[in-house]
Amino acid sequence: MTSTVWLAVGLAITGGIGLMLLITAVTRLNRPTLVERVAPQMRGHTTTRDTEQQTLTTLGTLSTITAPIIQAGVSQLNKLNLGNAQLTSRLAQAGSRLNVADYRAQQLITAVAAAALATVGCIWAAINHSLHPIIGFIVVVSATTVAFFARDNLLTGQINKRRTKILAEFPTIAELLALSVAAGDSAHGALERVAQTAKGELAYEFKLVLADTRSGDSLVKALQSCSERLRLNSVERFITGFTVAHERGTPLATVLHAQANDVRELTKRELLEVAGKKEIGMLVPLIFGVLPLTVVFAVFPGLSLLNIGL
Repeated sequence: MTSTVWLAVGLAITGGIGLMLLITAVTRLNRPTLVERVAPQMRGHTTTRDTEQQTLTTLGTLSTITAPIIQAGVSQLNKLNLGNAQLTSRLAQAGSRLNVADYRAQQLITAVAAAALATVGCIWAAINHSLHPIIGFIVVVSATTVAFFARDNLLTGQINKRRTKILAEFPTIAELLALSVAAGDSAHGALERVAQTAKGELAYEFKLVLADTRSGDSLVKALQSCSERLRLNSVERFITGFTVAHERGTPLATVLHAQANDVRELTKRELLEVAGKKEIGMLVPLIFGVLPLTVVFAVFPGLSLLNIGL
């Protein structure tokens, strides 16, 4: 056997051992520990949420290496005063755990990655084809700007998606609160019962309300903070009615049932509006596509007969 064959055999054996070690490590890391198996059965266990966003610390060694550079870039972005207060409010509306610094860091990383890809593409185009440097510069700047502001569009989509979920969950949550109050629970007890039994975005917001009350805030103040975070008209009206009934001692069950019915009526009206918009949208292919094609099919045979007759 030649030296090349022996080298190939050695590389194959080394690759097989490495692949076996990698598979073993992956299976061991994915195996749940005893604490993870027992934790869901404990009373104080809190599950993770799907809407939570990963922070930069989850990048591991890469975030540790690039942390000084990213921090310097974030500091320069903060000097531009891009509306950090409004960004904080939007992150709260999206239910994200990211702070302003993490969000700006994500924007910066996305912009740098887009700039690097655009630069590589422009260099390749300049080598293989004739690309003017000014056009390449414009392409790189445009790609960087679009990538930087694309993160805002993603955040807007998360906010709209979460609002839709909250509006869909709201009638059921209001009915559960009304049933709890009618069964004899206080306002705080009803919120705690719903927060522990229900799942979803609105239930998580009620968990935050309970956490604020445990930290020393009153129930009314905690609910007002929740209203400021969500900024939904239906939720604001619900919280206003809930707080007024709680302060004045009026029956909460009646108020909660009325609020749930109002939200259901609002959902029906929104569905009717969406249906009306869809009908108008369906007229576009009908008028510009189906109708001209029908006219062509109806007129073309007659024109053919006329041509034959002539």
